[in-house]
Amino acid sequence: MLCRRLPLFFSFLSLIVVLTAREAIFLLGNKNSISKRDENNDIQVLSPTGGSDDADNGQTNAPLHTVNPLVYGELAARFSNRSEYLRAKCAEFQGNLPGRLRTWLPQALYYSQKYNILGCLIAKAGVTTWKVHLNRMLGRDGNLENTDDIKAIKMMPLSKLTRLVIAGDVTRVINVRHPIDRLVSAYKNKFYNGQPTIPGEKFTNFFQKAQKLLGRPWQRGTATSISFREFLQYVLEESKSGLSTMNCHWRPIHSVCLPCTAKYKYIMKLETIEEDLAFLKKELDIREMNVTLKMNVNKKQEGRTSDDYFRGLPVDLLAGVRHLYEYDFTLFDYAIPDYLENIG
Repeated sequence: MLCRRLPLFFSFLSLIVVLTAREAIFLLGNKNSISKRDENNDIQVLSPTGGSDDADNGQTNAPLHTVNPLVYGELAARFSNRSEYLRAKCAEFQGNLPGRLRTWLPQALYYSQKYNILGCLIAKAGVTTWKVHLNRMLGRDGNLENTDDIKAIKMMPLSKLTRLVIAGDVTRVINVRHPIDRLVSAYKNKFYNGQPTIPGEKFTNFFQKAQKLLGRPWQRGTATSISFREFLQYVLEESKSGLSTMNCHWRPIHSVCLPCTAKYKYIMKLETIEEDLAFLKKELDIREMNVTLKMNVNKKQEGRTSDDYFRGLPVDLLAGVRHLYEYDFTLFDYAIPDYLENIG
């Protein structure tokens, strides 16, 4: 009987070894691809499809990508450098923070009691994947996105949440994304990339509000389309009523997460998300986290890059975009594209 069970035992043991080695390969492989935005000389990876766009309704478990031999200390240095850079930029205000750096969105904060993690998780920057991770930390299987037990504002009174934002006994995490890519992703997702369509119930409000602010008539059940230029006009018009009134999918990150008030230990960038998650998983011993999981990945190939959407737009429109997202560029060390940088 024992001899019969030994092959099963060794098969199970081999499976454990393979799964463990799979994550080790992630940190100790050979780099064969880089991110399209590599302004900070970070070692970055990009999926074969061009990276997560967070723009479709599907989900995929992306294959592991190999990277340069990254020792644990180098990854730790990356996070340290990001945090130090943010603090240095905030210090330039000499305590006199602009009003839009003193606003925040409590609904964007998520909490894991098990790991004592407070995350400011930004829409169109991988938040759906984070929801799955957080639900799995609660012991839930599958790709659940339910927020009832992970949104901090639903778990505690606002007074306690306010304390956690600045408390020293919690691990704070923020996820960010290049402002240009984030804007394009929101447009492609919420406005069907400009294709004429009768918006579904989930997206009707986006079209209705945009048409109203653009001064155009709206009729439910009628096929309509919004160009990228009109989308940006809508975003800028919406911002005039105050950043706190903007839709969370394109609201500037700096007006959501109090980046100069809350001391974020881990600044996660969507451009390097697999490496960042692999480090975080090891650092905090988060056993439930699958670093290769990517929800809402855009599987469609498109000839245009994010920058292409902005080419040829009016100068005043580009200037408005730069002003609105200026702190997102500067605080999180994202290069300002030449078509925004060289505005007269």
